Amino acid sequence: MTASNRSTPLTRAESDLLQTLSARWTMHILLALHSSEGSGRFSEIQEAVSGISNRMLSSRLAGLESNGLVSRDVTATRPVTITYRLTSLGRQVASALVALLRRSAG
Repeated sequence: MTASNRSTPLTRAESDLLQTLSARWTMHILLALHSSEGSGRFSEIQEAVSGISNRMLSSRLAGLESNGLVSRDVTATRPVTITYRLTSLGRQVASALVALLRRSAG
Protein backbone atom coordinates (compact mmCIF):
# COMPACT_ATOMS: atom_id res chain seq x y z
CA MET A 1 0.00 0.00 0.00
CA THR A 2 1.38 3.41 -0.92
CA ALA A 3 1.20 6.40 1.37
CA SER A 4 -1.42 8.00 -0.89
CA ASN A 5 -3.70 4.93 -0.57
CA ARG A 6 -3.28 4.67 3.18
CA SER A 7 -6.53 4.79 5.11
CA THR A 8 -4.97 5.52 8.52
CA PRO A 9 -2.86 8.51 9.53
CA LEU A 10 0.85 8.14 10.12
CA THR A 11 1.91 6.86 13.51
CA ARG A 12 3.97 9.13 15.74
CA ALA A 13 7.09 7.04 14.99
CA GLU A 14 6.49 7.24 11.22
CA SER A 15 5.92 10.98 11.43
CA ASP A 16 9.10 11.47 13.50
CA LEU A 17 11.12 9.38 11.03
CA LEU A 18 9.87 11.37 8.04
CA GLN A 19 10.58 14.64 9.84
CA THR A 20 14.12 13.49 10.63
CA LEU A 21 14.77 12.36 7.06
CA SER A 22 13.50 15.62 5.60
CA ALA A 23 15.66 17.80 7.87
CA ARG A 24 18.57 19.60 6.25
CA TRP A 25 21.85 17.64 6.30
CA THR A 26 20.29 14.32 7.34
CA MET A 27 20.56 12.64 3.97
CA HIS A 28 24.11 13.96 3.56
CA ILE A 29 25.05 12.34 6.87
CA LEU A 30 23.46 9.02 5.89
CA LEU A 31 25.30 9.07 2.56
CA ALA A 32 28.59 9.96 4.27
CA LEU A 33 28.23 7.01 6.64
CA HIS A 34 27.19 4.74 3.77
CA SER A 35 30.24 5.71 1.71
CA SER A 36 32.54 5.02 4.68
CA GLU A 37 31.28 1.44 4.94
CA GLY A 38 28.59 2.26 7.46
CA SER A 39 30.53 3.87 10.27
CA GLY A 40 32.57 6.91 11.18
CA ARG A 41 33.73 9.17 13.94
CA PHE A 42 32.25 12.63 14.44
CA SER A 43 35.21 14.43 12.82
CA GLU A 44 35.18 12.07 9.82
CA ILE A 45 31.48 12.66 9.24
CA GLN A 46 31.94 16.41 9.60
CA GLU A 47 34.77 16.36 7.07
CA ALA A 48 32.63 14.38 4.61
CA VAL A 49 29.66 16.74 5.00
CA SER A 50 31.28 20.06 4.20
CA GLY A 51 29.61 23.12 5.64
CA ILE A 52 27.84 21.47 8.58
CA SER A 53 28.52 22.95 12.03
CA ASN A 54 29.42 20.90 15.11
CA ARG A 55 26.11 21.78 16.72
CA MET A 56 24.04 20.83 13.67
CA LEU A 57 25.91 17.55 13.14
CA SER A 58 25.44 16.66 16.80
CA SER A 59 21.73 17.46 16.58
CA ARG A 60 21.19 15.48 13.38
CA LEU A 61 23.12 12.46 14.69
CA ALA A 62 20.97 12.50 17.85
CA GLY A 63 17.82 12.54 15.70
CA LEU A 64 19.09 9.70 13.54
CA GLU A 65 19.95 7.72 16.67
CA SER A 66 16.54 8.30 18.28
CA ASN A 67 14.84 7.12 15.07
CA GLY A 68 16.90 3.93 14.89
CA LEU A 69 18.93 4.83 11.79
CA VAL A 70 22.27 5.28 13.54
CA SER A 71 23.79 3.73 16.64
CA ARG A 72 26.40 5.40 18.81
CA ASP A 73 29.21 3.19 20.08
CA VAL A 74 31.36 4.52 22.92
CA THR A 75 34.73 2.90 23.54
CA ALA A 76 36.41 3.57 26.88
CA THR A 77 39.80 4.67 25.62
CA ARG A 78 41.79 7.81 26.38
CA PRO A 79 40.40 9.94 24.89
CA VAL A 80 36.99 8.30 24.61
CA THR A 81 36.26 7.03 21.09
CA ILE A 82 32.74 7.50 19.76
CA THR A 83 31.79 5.81 16.50
CA TYR A 84 28.51 6.27 14.69
CA ARG A 85 27.21 3.28 12.71
CA LEU A 86 24.30 2.79 10.39
CA THR A 87 21.79 0.35 11.82
CA SER A 88 20.06 -2.18 9.58
CA LEU A 89 17.30 0.35 8.93
CA GLY A 90 19.89 3.08 8.33
CA ARG A 91 21.68 0.88 5.75
CA GLN A 92 18.39 0.25 3.98
CA VAL A 93 17.53 3.95 3.84
CA ALA A 94 21.05 4.93 2.73
CA SER A 95 21.03 2.23 0.04
CA ALA A 96 17.68 3.52 -1.23
CA LEU A 97 19.10 7.06 -1.36
CA VAL A 98 22.12 5.86 -3.34
CA ALA A 99 19.82 4.04 -5.77
CA LEU A 100 17.69 7.18 -6.21
CA LEU A 101 20.78 9.30 -6.85
CA ARG A 102 22.11 6.82 -9.40
CA ARG A 103 18.77 6.72 -11.15
CA SER A 104 18.53 10.51 -11.27
CA ALA A 105 22.05 10.70 -12.72
CA GLY A 106 20.81 8.62 -15.64
